[in-house]
Amino acid sequence: MKLLKDKKVADAYQYFEASAYKLYLAELSYSALETVIAQYQENEKTYVEKVYEDALTTGKGAYKAHTNCIEYFGTQVSPTVMMDKLTMEIMSLLHNFFDTFAQWINASLFAEDGVPMERVSLPKVVSKLSSFPEYSGPFIATISTLTSSPEYEYVADFNNTLKHRRQIYVDNRFDVLAIKGSVSVPEFSKDGRPHVKEDALTVLKGKIDFCTGLLDSSKAYVESYYASADNTHVTHRFENPVTYLFFDSKEDFEAMKSPKNHYYYIEVDPSQILDEYHFILCCDRMDGSQDESIEFFNSPYPIIMLRENGTQNIVGILKPEDGENRSIKDARELAYRKYSAVLTGYEHEMFISICSKDTFHYYPFLSNMTGGYAVPEVEKEQETSNEEAADK
Repeated sequence: MKLLKDKKVADAYQYFEASAYKLYLAELSYSALETVIAQYQENEKTYVEKVYEDALTTGKGAYKAHTNCIEYFGTQVSPTVMMDKLTMEIMSLLHNFFDTFAQWINASLFAEDGVPMERVSLPKVVSKLSSFPEYSGPFIATISTLTSSPEYEYVADFNNTLKHRRQIYVDNRFDVLAIKGSVSVPEFSKDGRPHVKEDALTVLKGKIDFCTGLLDSSKAYVESYYASADNTHVTHRFENPVTYLFFDSKEDFEAMKSPKNHYYYIEVDPSQILDEYHFILCCDRMDGSQDESIEFFNSPYPIIMLRENGTQNIVGILKPEDGENRSIKDARELAYRKYSAVLTGYEHEMFISICSKDTFHYYPFLSNMTGGYAVPEVEKEQETSNEEAADK
């Protein structure tokens, strides 16, 4: 998180985390599937061995149809149904993994010049890689051909077949003569791509391991690349505008109570103002201490002043392009919020914002504060008298 923040791609971490979580859930379902299969086959083995034992001891052993259910949170379910459910869960999670993985690559490498978040897909991200020649090496080569890899095609075709065409049922068999069971994913095809019948646990574990390796490789690549380079697609990205507060009195200032004037700002060179600025808020306490932490928030600011470097002259304002009212804590996806610069005709809106009596929020861990308080005329006169006496 710290590395991504320093490279101005902090929004990428949520997608890395989501990708890892989906793999964790897939592993969880895989472990459950292993248990269901093992228990079912052990139960069948015990039943069949009893049939053979009866045949040896009594001369008669009959294999009869019987139920073999497991309990799923208080509900009795056929083991085969549970195998179908868990297989579908695993494959669906892996399919979702590729989508969030695409978001991770898009945000961590492409930044401002990436595919818009709401339109990201793995094929779109892969096709855009050629627009970023600075990224190269074995990992990038793997990503470039990922959508045509057997692993991706198997996962995508399995899920698309389930979603748009037909159910793919797990083939659960138990050979009474061999006293041995087998569970497999049957053959299927999608758009002319055939997929052969495979042992369920083997094929599922292979796909999980492939995705895990892919995510690990991506993390290693991002860390390696950023160890010696910066992202060149973050020109408009900034953190934590400064807060200006001016109070009526010293008492109000010390109590941080009811500022008379207030605004958020960044300092700029008037001759080099950008057309747009993207903001994210960060509380960075990564200082090597035991309780170090780092947190990110979306920008809630409705207006940000552009203040000339080294002065208090406001030379323009920034307004969010989405036009929404936001709070510091909301359920929105973390993103660098885009603001447009207004350099003419902004004075009235600036004045209203500075002098507004509406609730003004100051976030002390997310924004430094500058400002002051009014000194009464009596105090000013007394200060002048003291200075004159000292001179004499």
